Amino acid sequence: MKEFDREVEREVWERRLSILETCLGASIMHYMHDDNVTEVMVNPDGRLWLDTFDKGFQSTDIIMNPEDTKRIIYIIADLSGQVIDLKTDPSLQANIPESRLFANCRFQAELPPIVTAPSFNIRKHSKVVITLEDYVRQGAMTESQRQAILAAIHGKKNIIAAGGTGSGKTTLLNAILAEISSLDERVVTIEDTKELKCTAENYVALSTTDTVDMDNLLRKTLRLSPNRIVVGEVRGKEALTLVDAWSTGHRGGCSTVHSDSAHDTLFRLEDLVSRVSISSQQAGIARAIDVIVYIERRAVSRVIAEVLSIDGWDRDAHDYITHRLDDVKITADL
Repeated sequence: MKEFDREVEREVWERRLSILETCLGASIMHYMHDDNVTEVMVNPDGRLWLDTFDKGFQSTDIIMNPEDTKRIIYIIADLSGQVIDLKTDPSLQANIPESRLFANCRFQAELPPIVTAPSFNIRKHSKVVITLEDYVRQGAMTESQRQAILAAIHGKKNIIAAGGTGSGKTTLLNAILAEISSLDERVVTIEDTKELKCTAENYVALSTTDTVDMDNLLRKTLRLSPNRIVVGEVRGKEALTLVDAWSTGHRGGCSTVHSDSAHDTLFRLEDLVSRVSISSQQAGIARAIDVIVYIERRAVSRVIAEVLSIDGWDRDAHDYITHRLDDVKITADL
């Protein structure tokens, strides 16, 4: 009976995927399989936009019918086991699981009345890992920046890949993780959306669930004898646990933080830690974080703007002591 139920579920799943494939159409499916495309967006006016790794935002000639856009949103809600309530929250945030259509990706949609017509964003999780060498080759990173990052990785420094929304923090983190994976060490990764790509032989991947959050997983990780702790993104109470772990012997880890500059990343971490701790943690943050690699989104590309070393906390100046590890700052749009 259970086998029959599973077969029925598979058939229903495949039917939904076929409907989704039809609604997306050949053009969108083409972009979903293009490794240079990082995000597919349909605006309320129906126009399809792309975000590409090499040229940034690109408009297309495709105009989506509002009913087709709405249908796509409801199919993905069905696939992710969610119900959209138009009265309380006419939107959808979901992870599209990996299937025969495409790799897993992040989906965000809005429906009237908060928009004039249905719209959505599909943020793809790239199958291809862009290496640090690729960043240099594409002009997004200088050789001195690459050498500074490599020295930090091999010196078991704790690294934060920081940047604004859509700047490419996770892609950068995967480039750092690719170098870590080449080392003979035990790596444990923690994330809520499966985006990290680790090829280390001694590797454990942990993912959040509805009942197990990032902080819970991070505490479990400390008992798994990791050489390197890699956290997909720090944005909640897990910040304090990570600071404690990184400042008490667990060196060589890396993570991402949303911030407006390399220096601002430290104050962003302060803010996250203060939500669960009444005591000041500046000195602890200065001990825990060794290097911040800040990536910026420019007009047509993403570039490494700064590689910053954290040297301590100045109590008198009430500021962090830092210095740049890279010699050259990229200023031109590439």
